[in-house]
Amino acid sequence: MSDLHSLASPTGHSGPWPAPERPPRPEAGPGSKRRPGPGEEKPSWQRLWLALVLIVALLALGGTGLFVWGWLHSLELAPETTTPAPAITTLRVARAAPYAGLTFQVVDAQYASAFGDDLIRPGPAQVRLHLHVVNEGSTQISVIYYDAARLLVPGQKPIAPSNVGLAVALAPGKSADGWLDFPVPRGTRLEQLKLQLGSTTLNESLVVIPFSGPFDAASYSGKVYPQNLSISYTYNAQPGLYLTYHLVSVERQFAYSGWGQVKAGQQYYIFNFRVDNPNGVAINPGPGFDYLRLVLDGNVRAPLDSTLPTSFQPGAHQVKGRVMFSAPAGLHSLTLRFLYQYGQGGNDYTVQL
Repeated sequence: MSDLHSLASPTGHSGPWPAPERPPRPEAGPGSKRRPGPGEEKPSWQRLWLALVLIVALLALGGTGLFVWGWLHSLELAPETTTPAPAITTLRVARAAPYAGLTFQVVDAQYASAFGDDLIRPGPAQVRLHLHVVNEGSTQISVIYYDAARLLVPGQKPIAPSNVGLAVALAPGKSADGWLDFPVPRGTRLEQLKLQLGSTTLNESLVVIPFSGPFDAASYSGKVYPQNLSISYTYNAQPGLYLTYHLVSVERQFAYSGWGQVKAGQQYYIFNFRVDNPNGVAINPGPGFDYLRLVLDGNVRAPLDSTLPTSFQPGAHQVKGRVMFSAPAGLHSLTLRFLYQYGQGGNDYTVQL
Protein backbone atom coordinates (compact mmCIF):
# COMPACT_ATOMS: atom_id res chain seq x y z
CA MET A 1 0.00 0.00 0.00
CA SER A 2 2.76 2.48 0.85
CA ASP A 3 4.39 1.80 -2.49
CA LEU A 4 1.26 2.55 -4.38
CA HIS A 5 0.75 5.85 -2.56
CA SER A 6 4.25 6.84 -3.27
CA LEU A 7 3.86 6.16 -6.97
CA ALA A 8 0.55 8.14 -7.21
CA SER A 9 2.08 11.22 -5.66
CA PRO A 10 4.91 12.86 -7.65
CA THR A 11 6.18 14.43 -4.50
CA GLY A 12 6.13 11.25 -2.73
CA HIS A 13 3.59 12.67 -0.41
CA SER A 14 1.05 10.24 0.67
CA GLY A 15 -2.69 11.12 0.96
CA PRO A 16 -5.23 12.80 -1.32
CA TRP A 17 -4.34 15.54 -3.85
CA PRO A 18 -5.03 19.06 -2.67
CA ALA A 19 -7.83 21.07 -4.55
CA PRO A 20 -6.53 23.56 -7.18
CA GLU A 21 -6.71 27.16 -6.17
CA ARG A 22 -9.00 29.61 -8.14
CA PRO A 23 -7.32 32.71 -9.48
CA PRO A 24 -8.34 35.83 -7.64
CA ARG A 25 -11.28 37.81 -9.30
CA PRO A 26 -9.99 41.10 -10.59
CA GLU A 27 -11.41 44.13 -8.83
CA ALA A 28 -13.48 46.55 -10.86
CA GLY A 29 -11.87 49.83 -11.50
CA PRO A 30 -13.49 53.03 -10.49
CA GLY A 31 -14.76 53.80 -14.07
CA SER A 32 -15.87 50.34 -15.15
CA LYS A 33 -19.30 48.73 -14.89
CA ARG A 34 -19.69 45.29 -13.64
CA ARG A 35 -22.00 42.92 -15.55
CA PRO A 36 -24.08 40.60 -13.43
CA GLY A 37 -23.03 37.10 -13.62
CA PRO A 38 -25.18 34.09 -14.31
CA GLY A 39 -27.88 33.73 -11.73
CA GLU A 40 -27.40 37.27 -10.49
CA GLU A 41 -30.41 39.68 -10.58
CA LYS A 42 -30.35 42.84 -12.71
CA PRO A 43 -30.05 46.08 -10.85
CA SER A 44 -33.33 47.68 -9.74
CA TRP A 45 -32.89 50.83 -11.90
CA GLN A 46 -32.94 48.73 -15.10
CA ARG A 47 -36.16 47.05 -14.03
CA LEU A 48 -37.67 50.43 -13.33
CA TRP A 49 -36.65 51.71 -16.78
CA LEU A 50 -38.24 48.75 -18.57
CA ALA A 51 -41.44 49.19 -16.58
CA LEU A 52 -41.61 52.87 -17.52
CA VAL A 53 -41.16 52.03 -21.23
CA LEU A 54 -43.93 49.45 -21.07
CA ILE A 55 -46.28 51.89 -19.31
CA VAL A 56 -45.66 54.60 -21.88
CA ALA A 57 -46.28 52.17 -24.76
CA LEU A 58 -49.53 50.95 -23.22
CA LEU A 59 -50.70 54.51 -22.63
CA ALA A 60 -49.94 55.42 -26.25
CA LEU A 61 -51.84 52.43 -27.63
CA GLY A 62 -54.75 53.07 -25.31
CA GLY A 63 -54.94 56.74 -26.30
CA THR A 64 -54.93 55.90 -30.00
CA GLY A 65 -57.68 53.33 -29.54
CA LEU A 66 -59.79 55.80 -27.57
CA PHE A 67 -59.34 58.41 -30.31
CA VAL A 68 -60.36 56.00 -33.09
CA TRP A 69 -63.34 54.72 -31.10
CA GLY A 70 -64.50 58.25 -30.37
CA TRP A 71 -64.18 59.20 -34.05
CA LEU A 72 -66.17 56.18 -35.20
CA HIS A 73 -68.75 56.79 -32.49
CA SER A 74 -69.14 60.38 -33.62
CA LEU A 75 -69.74 59.19 -37.21
CA GLU A 76 -72.45 56.80 -36.12
CA LEU A 77 -74.22 59.31 -33.94
CA ALA A 78 -73.98 62.28 -36.31
CA PRO A 79 -77.48 63.12 -37.64
CA GLU A 80 -78.04 62.78 -41.39
CA THR A 81 -78.25 66.09 -43.21
CA THR A 82 -80.82 66.13 -46.05
CA THR A 83 -81.74 68.95 -48.37
CA PRO A 84 -85.44 69.73 -48.12
CA ALA A 85 -87.42 68.84 -51.28
CA PRO A 86 -88.43 71.86 -53.36
CA ALA A 87 -92.07 72.89 -53.14
CA ILE A 88 -94.18 71.65 -56.07
CA THR A 89 -97.27 73.39 -57.43
CA THR A 90 -99.70 71.17 -59.39
CA LEU A 91 -102.45 72.11 -61.85
CA ARG A 92 -104.95 69.46 -62.96
CA VAL A 93 -105.41 69.71 -66.77
CA ALA A 94 -107.09 66.49 -68.07
CA ARG A 95 -107.26 67.61 -71.72
CA ALA A 96 -106.54 65.43 -74.77
CA ALA A 97 -106.01 65.83 -78.51
CA PRO A 98 -104.77 63.60 -81.37
CA TYR A 99 -101.33 63.97 -82.93
CA ALA A 100 -99.51 61.72 -85.44
CA GLY A 101 -102.05 58.91 -84.97
CA LEU A 102 -101.76 58.94 -81.16
CA THR A 103 -104.02 60.49 -78.53
CA PHE A 104 -102.17 62.68 -76.00
CA GLN A 105 -103.77 63.58 -72.68
CA VAL A 106 -102.12 66.19 -70.46
CA VAL A 107 -102.98 64.76 -67.04
CA ASP A 108 -101.47 67.60 -64.99
CA ALA A 109 -98.75 70.26 -64.98
CA GLN A 110 -96.29 70.83 -62.12
CA TYR A 111 -94.01 73.74 -61.31
CA ALA A 112 -90.91 73.55 -59.06
CA SER A 113 -87.43 74.99 -58.80
CA ALA A 114 -86.21 71.42 -59.47
CA PHE A 115 -87.41 67.82 -59.54
CA GLY A 116 -85.37 65.33 -57.56
CA ASP A 117 -85.38 62.63 -60.24
CA ASP A 118 -84.23 65.00 -63.01
CA LEU A 119 -80.67 66.29 -62.72
CA ILE A 120 -80.85 68.12 -66.07
CA ARG A 121 -81.71 71.65 -64.95
CA PRO A 122 -80.81 74.28 -67.54
CA GLY A 123 -83.21 76.89 -66.16
CA PRO A 124 -84.02 78.55 -62.82
CA ALA A 125 -87.25 76.52 -62.60
CA GLN A 126 -88.94 73.55 -64.27
CA VAL A 127 -92.39 72.58 -65.48
CA ARG A 128 -93.23 68.88 -65.64
CA LEU A 129 -96.14 67.61 -67.74
CA HIS A 130 -97.56 64.18 -66.95
CA LEU A 131 -98.94 62.61 -70.14
CA HIS A 132 -101.09 59.59 -70.96
CA VAL A 133 -100.57 58.41 -74.56
CA VAL A 134 -102.76 55.89 -76.44
CA ASN A 135 -102.19 54.18 -79.78
CA GLU A 136 -105.55 53.03 -81.12
CA GLY A 137 -104.17 52.26 -84.58
CA SER A 138 -102.88 49.04 -86.12
CA THR A 139 -99.21 50.02 -86.52
CA GLN A 140 -96.41 51.08 -84.20
CA ILE A 141 -95.97 54.86 -84.02
CA SER A 142 -92.83 56.74 -82.99
CA VAL A 143 -92.52 60.34 -81.82
CA ILE A 144 -89.27 62.27 -81.25
CA TYR A 145 -90.40 64.47 -78.37
CA TYR A 146 -87.31 66.69 -78.37
CA ASP A 147 -88.40 67.80 -81.85
CA ALA A 148 -92.18 67.50 -81.71
CA ALA A 149 -93.08 68.85 -78.24
CA ARG A 150 -92.91 72.52 -77.18
CA LEU A 151 -94.12 74.37 -74.10
CA LEU A 152 -95.71 77.73 -74.90
CA VAL A 153 -95.05 80.34 -72.20
CA PRO A 154 -96.37 83.90 -72.60
CA GLY A 155 -93.59 86.25 -73.65
CA GLN A 156 -91.17 83.38 -74.42
CA LYS A 157 -90.16 81.51 -77.56
CA PRO A 158 -91.46 77.90 -77.72
CA ILE A 159 -89.44 75.87 -75.20
CA ALA A 160 -88.07 72.42 -76.08
CA PRO A 161 -88.01 69.64 -73.45
CA SER A 162 -84.90 69.42 -71.29
CA ASN A 163 -85.65 65.79 -70.37
CA VAL A 164 -88.10 63.13 -71.56
CA GLY A 165 -89.65 60.32 -69.52
CA LEU A 166 -91.69 58.78 -72.37
CA ALA A 167 -90.82 55.91 -74.70
CA VAL A 168 -90.26 56.94 -78.33
CA ALA A 169 -92.24 54.06 -79.86
CA LEU A 170 -95.72 52.85 -78.90
CA ALA A 171 -97.08 49.53 -80.15
CA PRO A 172 -100.60 49.27 -81.66
CA GLY A 173 -103.39 48.97 -79.11
CA LYS A 174 -101.08 50.03 -76.25
CA SER A 175 -100.92 53.02 -73.92
CA ALA A 176 -98.11 54.63 -71.94
CA ASP A 177 -97.66 57.12 -69.10
CA GLY A 178 -94.70 59.44 -68.72
CA TRP A 179 -93.53 63.02 -68.38
CA LEU A 180 -91.81 65.87 -70.18
CA ASP A 181 -89.68 68.46 -68.33
CA PHE A 182 -89.19 72.02 -69.61
CA PRO A 183 -86.91 74.79 -68.28
CA VAL A 184 -88.97 77.89 -67.50
CA PRO A 185 -88.50 81.35 -65.95
CA ARG A 186 -88.95 81.61 -62.20
CA GLY A 187 -92.53 82.39 -61.23
CA THR A 188 -94.14 80.83 -64.34
CA ARG A 189 -97.89 80.40 -63.89
CA LEU A 190 -99.22 76.99 -64.90
CA GLU A 191 -102.69 78.13 -66.00
CA GLN A 192 -101.11 80.33 -68.70
CA LEU A 193 -99.21 77.49 -70.39
CA LYS A 194 -99.96 75.44 -73.52
CA LEU A 195 -98.50 72.24 -74.95
CA GLN A 196 -97.72 72.33 -78.67
CA LEU A 197 -97.31 69.05 -80.58
CA GLY A 198 -95.87 69.00 -84.09
CA SER A 199 -92.46 69.32 -85.70
CA THR A 200 -91.80 72.73 -87.24
CA THR A 201 -88.65 71.24 -88.75
CA LEU A 202 -90.86 68.87 -90.78
CA ASN A 203 -93.50 71.58 -91.36
CA GLU A 204 -96.15 69.45 -89.64
CA SER A 205 -99.65 70.62 -88.83
CA LEU A 206 -99.53 71.77 -85.18
CA VAL A 207 -101.74 70.75 -82.27
CA VAL A 208 -102.05 73.13 -79.29
CA ILE A 209 -103.53 72.12 -75.91
CA PRO A 210 -104.10 75.09 -73.55
CA PHE A 211 -104.11 74.26 -69.83
CA SER A 212 -107.05 76.57 -69.16
CA GLY A 213 -109.61 78.56 -71.09
CA PRO A 214 -111.44 77.58 -74.32
CA PHE A 215 -110.33 74.38 -76.05
CA ASP A 216 -111.83 72.55 -79.05
CA ALA A 217 -110.26 69.10 -79.26
CA ALA A 218 -112.55 68.14 -82.16
CA SER A 219 -110.78 70.65 -84.41
CA TYR A 220 -107.76 68.31 -84.41
CA SER A 221 -109.77 65.13 -84.91
CA GLY A 222 -110.56 63.46 -88.20
CA LYS A 223 -114.04 62.92 -89.51
CA VAL A 224 -115.73 60.24 -91.63
CA TYR A 225 -118.29 61.18 -94.29
CA PRO A 226 -120.48 58.24 -95.45
CA GLN A 227 -120.99 57.94 -99.23
CA ASN A 228 -123.21 55.93 -101.56
CA LEU A 229 -121.66 56.10 -105.00
CA SER A 230 -121.24 53.21 -107.45
CA ILE A 231 -118.80 53.57 -110.36
CA SER A 232 -118.59 51.19 -113.35
CA TYR A 233 -114.99 51.16 -114.48
CA THR A 234 -114.55 49.70 -117.96
CA TYR A 235 -111.54 47.52 -118.50
CA ASN A 236 -111.15 48.33 -122.18
CA ALA A 237 -108.36 45.86 -122.79
CA GLN A 238 -111.20 43.41 -123.37
CA PRO A 239 -114.55 44.92 -124.51
CA GLY A 240 -117.53 44.23 -122.25
CA LEU A 241 -115.47 43.68 -119.08
CA TYR A 242 -115.83 46.08 -116.15
CA LEU A 243 -115.43 46.45 -112.39
CA THR A 244 -117.89 48.10 -109.99
CA TYR A 245 -116.37 50.42 -107.35
CA HIS A 246 -118.66 51.20 -104.42
CA LEU A 247 -117.47 54.34 -102.57
CA VAL A 248 -118.68 53.80 -98.99
CA SER A 249 -116.99 56.72 -97.19
CA VAL A 250 -114.47 59.53 -97.41
CA GLU A 251 -112.30 60.45 -94.40
CA ARG A 252 -110.65 63.77 -93.64
CA GLN A 253 -107.70 63.19 -91.29
CA PHE A 254 -104.63 64.95 -89.83
CA ALA A 255 -102.66 61.70 -89.56
CA TYR A 256 -102.39 58.54 -91.63
CA SER A 257 -100.76 55.20 -90.89
CA GLY A 258 -97.19 55.17 -92.16
CA TRP A 259 -97.28 58.88 -93.05
CA GLY A 260 -97.52 60.47 -89.61
CA GLN A 261 -98.81 63.98 -89.10
CA VAL A 262 -99.96 65.87 -92.21
CA LYS A 263 -98.08 68.96 -93.43
CA ALA A 264 -99.19 72.38 -92.24
CA GLY A 265 -102.29 73.62 -94.08
CA GLN A 266 -103.05 70.17 -95.51
CA GLN A 267 -105.24 67.18 -94.65
CA TYR A 268 -105.34 63.56 -95.74
CA TYR A 269 -108.42 62.55 -97.78
CA ILE A 270 -109.05 58.80 -97.79
CA PHE A 271 -111.51 57.15 -100.21
CA ASN A 272 -112.79 53.80 -98.92
CA PHE A 273 -114.03 51.34 -101.60
CA ARG A 274 -115.68 47.93 -101.93
CA VAL A 275 -115.08 46.43 -105.38
CA ASP A 276 -117.04 43.76 -107.31
CA ASN A 277 -115.91 41.77 -110.34
CA PRO A 278 -119.08 40.37 -111.99
CA ASN A 279 -117.06 38.77 -114.79
CA GLY A 280 -116.16 35.14 -115.17
CA VAL A 281 -112.49 36.01 -115.68
CA ALA A 282 -109.90 37.85 -113.63
CA ILE A 283 -109.59 41.61 -114.22
CA ASN A 284 -106.21 43.28 -113.80
CA PRO A 285 -106.51 47.10 -113.70
CA GLY A 286 -103.13 47.48 -111.99
CA PRO A 287 -102.37 49.44 -108.79
CA GLY A 288 -104.58 52.37 -107.80
CA PHE A 289 -101.56 54.68 -108.27
CA ASP A 290 -101.92 54.11 -112.02
CA TYR A 291 -105.55 55.00 -112.70
CA LEU A 292 -106.91 57.15 -109.82
CA ARG A 293 -106.41 60.92 -109.49
CA LEU A 294 -107.73 63.77 -107.32
CA VAL A 295 -108.69 66.83 -109.36
CA LEU A 296 -108.10 70.25 -107.71
CA ASP A 297 -108.87 73.39 -109.72
CA GLY A 298 -107.94 71.64 -112.94
CA ASN A 299 -104.76 70.12 -111.48
CA VAL A 300 -104.47 66.44 -110.73
CA ARG A 301 -102.75 64.71 -107.81
CA ALA A 302 -101.67 61.10 -107.70
CA PRO A 303 -102.42 59.04 -104.56
CA LEU A 304 -99.88 58.94 -101.74
CA ASP A 305 -101.08 55.48 -100.74
CA SER A 306 -103.36 52.77 -102.17
CA THR A 307 -104.39 49.39 -100.80
CA LEU A 308 -106.59 48.39 -103.78
CA PRO A 309 -105.59 45.02 -105.27
CA THR A 310 -103.93 45.05 -108.69
CA SER A 311 -106.08 42.09 -109.75
CA PHE A 312 -109.64 40.95 -108.97
CA GLN A 313 -110.53 37.28 -109.20
CA PRO A 314 -113.60 36.06 -111.17
CA GLY A 315 -116.80 36.77 -109.24
CA ALA A 316 -114.96 38.71 -106.51
CA HIS A 317 -117.37 40.60 -104.25
CA GLN A 318 -116.92 43.48 -101.79
CA VAL A 319 -113.13 43.51 -101.96
CA LYS A 320 -111.89 46.24 -99.60
CA GLY A 321 -109.38 48.90 -100.57
CA ARG A 322 -108.63 52.58 -99.95
CA VAL A 323 -106.84 55.40 -101.72
CA MET A 324 -105.25 58.36 -99.85
CA PHE A 325 -104.47 61.86 -101.15
CA SER A 326 -103.07 65.01 -99.52
CA ALA A 327 -104.94 68.26 -100.25
CA PRO A 328 -105.65 71.63 -98.62
CA ALA A 329 -107.41 71.40 -95.28
CA GLY A 330 -111.13 71.94 -94.96
CA LEU A 331 -112.31 70.95 -98.47
CA HIS A 332 -116.03 70.09 -98.69
CA SER A 333 -116.15 68.99 -102.34
CA LEU A 334 -113.79 66.49 -103.96
CA THR A 335 -113.52 65.26 -107.54
CA LEU A 336 -112.08 61.83 -108.18
CA ARG A 337 -110.95 60.84 -111.68
CA PHE A 338 -110.73 57.28 -113.05
CA LEU A 339 -108.20 57.35 -115.88
CA TYR A 340 -108.80 55.25 -118.96
CA GLN A 341 -106.78 52.08 -119.06
CA TYR A 342 -105.60 53.04 -122.57
CA GLY A 343 -105.47 56.49 -124.11
CA GLN A 344 -105.85 59.96 -122.58
CA GLY A 345 -108.45 61.34 -120.17
CA GLY A 346 -110.88 59.68 -117.84
CA ASN A 347 -114.20 59.97 -116.03
CA ASP A 348 -114.71 62.41 -113.12
CA TYR A 349 -116.93 61.82 -110.05
CA THR A 350 -117.61 64.54 -107.45
CA VAL A 351 -118.57 63.88 -103.87
CA GLN A 352 -119.61 66.24 -101.05
CA LEU A 353 -118.30 66.15 -97.52
